[in-house]
Amino acid sequence: MDNYLQLFERKKSSTKFKEGLIHEIIKLYTADQKVRIGGEVITAVNEIALRFVDEILWRTINQAHNEGVKDVNLDHIEKIIPQLLLDFA
Repeated sequence: MDNYLQLFERKKSSTKFKEGLIHEIIKLYTADQKVRIGGEVITAVNEIALRFVDEILWRTINQAHNEGVKDVNLDHIEKIIPQLLLDFA
């Protein structure tokens, strides 16, 4: 049981998306391309995106574990996507 808890323990990550990537993603959804995007917005969107990716990874690993397999593959991601989208909608 300890291995299970360690495996699924959510740890603080120092991983970040590049600011330029976040900036370009935000620009895709703004009508005015000249709009200024502040640093706090980029930080907030980065944090949300990281949480979303963490949740995808956690659920995918959990799905594989529940099926009794050690290797995670695309099938596991496909199985978690419908509920993930409902939860984040």
